[in-house]
Amino acid sequence: MNLYIDFGGTNFRYALEEGKLFTLKSVDIELISFLETQINLEKNIRKIYISFAGQVKNGKILSAPNIKIQNFDLGHYFYDKYSIEIFLENDLNCAAVYEYSRYKDADILALFYIGTGFGSAFVIGGKILRGKDDIAGEIGHTPFRKKGLKCGCGRDDCMELCVSGKALKGTFEHADEATKKEFLDGLAFAFHTVLNLFNPDLFILGGAVVKNNPFILDFLKEEYNNSSFKAIRSELKIFVSDIDDANIEGLKILSKG
Repeated sequence: MNLYIDFGGTNFRYALEEGKLFTLKSVDIELISFLETQINLEKNIRKIYISFAGQVKNGKILSAPNIKIQNFDLGHYFYDKYSIEIFLENDLNCAAVYEYSRYKDADILALFYIGTGFGSAFVIGGKILRGKDDIAGEIGHTPFRKKGLKCGCGRDDCMELCVSGKALKGTFEHADEATKKEFLDGLAFAFHTVLNLFNPDLFILGGAVVKNNPFILDFLKEEYNNSSFKAIRSELKIFVSDIDDANIEGLKILSKG
């Protein structure tokens, strides 16, 4: 039996195989303790698949800007102690795998998620863009504008400090005008950067902030219409993801090899 987990900045969700999906608050979770409890309750767990809102590589958590968790080699710990394999993947890579399964005609799929933080992922030629250290696509941690506070990654100028649920401190509607402008300036900068660097043919938007603010889709469509090289670009398809569980569904696809 497989255990599937989506560990985000706000919500922690888990399900056994095709069972019910449960949702907890991430701040209430101590990951190792949770996993050991599940292993002891469900004696036939053989593999654990984790979608994680942070930087990971080879079963090890490298960095977690929006989650209070120590860097830890989960893979070695659980295999040595329980002979259980851990598959650990960045959450947006998981979501991108799911979205690509629905749009396999896309040569270059770009994904923006705006929730607690701001992240991106890319599928190029059917493969996740990873980079040397598995951190390619971290658009939220691109230097953008200095702020009077620190990002979870340690910098004080990350785009995520302007473009995220954290930056809005609630909803876009109730944010002050300066915060709204900074949010849209940062989002436009990120969008045009991706357009020019990757020239995607499909752009998928997701995350609670996007779904709670439908105007973001129209905003980015207008930015595309005003983009550089618009006259010679092929048409870009821009959609809002229609599923809340893309990370879990992506994990299930990855579990099938």
